[in-house]
Amino acid sequence: MFKKTTIIVSFLIVLLSFIFISCQVKNLISFPKFSILFLLYPIESVKSFISDIFTVKEENQKLKEELYQLKLQQKSIESLLEENIRLRALLQLKENKKEILTIAKVISKGFNSFSKTIWIDKGSAHGVKVNMPVINLEGLVGKVIYTSSNSSEVLLITDPNFSVSVRVERNQVEGVLSGDGNFCILKYIPKDEDIKVGDRLITSGLDGVFPEGIKVGVITNIERKKGFFQNIEVTPFQSDSKIKEVAIVKTSQ
Repeated sequence: MFKKTTIIVSFLIVLLSFIFISCQVKNLISFPKFSILFLLYPIESVKSFISDIFTVKEENQKLKEELYQLKLQQKSIESLLEENIRLRALLQLKENKKEILTIAKVISKGFNSFSKTIWIDKGSAHGVKVNMPVINLEGLVGKVIYTSSNSSEVLLITDPNFSVSVRVERNQVEGVLSGDGNFCILKYIPKDEDIKVGDRLITSGLDGVFPEGIKVGVITNIERKKGFFQNIEVTPFQSDSKIKEVAIVKTSQ
């Protein structure tokens, strides 16, 4: 029964198709004419929307890459500026009659736990002498207090036995800087002197040991208590624990 019905339905479909085709050929039946583009418009819109999404993603990716590239260039520019500053500082050393005797590596900390010292791998055989200033790219490190043929001991600026004549870079106020074990103390600054947190200190050259103009540290705390002088705490530009390489300064004085 089912097969018979299927055959009949199929025959009717074929017959109707034949009739419609014949009539259309003879223009007896006309169908409304729809543009194929109209029928495909929704599909094209979806395709265009998807394409736009991918285009935006690609543009975003390119913009991100360009942004990172600009960041890298910015870092490169900053590095060049830092290098320029270092070169100017070295030029200033030359102008102030400062001369680098030799470069040395730190080989150990001092053996005395009560003092702040380091040992370096250059000594008298390299021209190093007692009281020669020791610096790094950050600023003043200390001074040589002992030499052997191939090594020397350096007293750090944070040691209580260390002292150096300094001045405030902003207004040229002068004082003496000493260590307190961890930081430094700026001494002999009267209470009425204009001293501010953030002021930078450089060597004044008045002690006859350290040449003028070496960076020392920045003022980080000020207390004005009873007495004639201010209590001023100074943080050195370089940290004791980060000193890996130093330069020994030979002055022409």
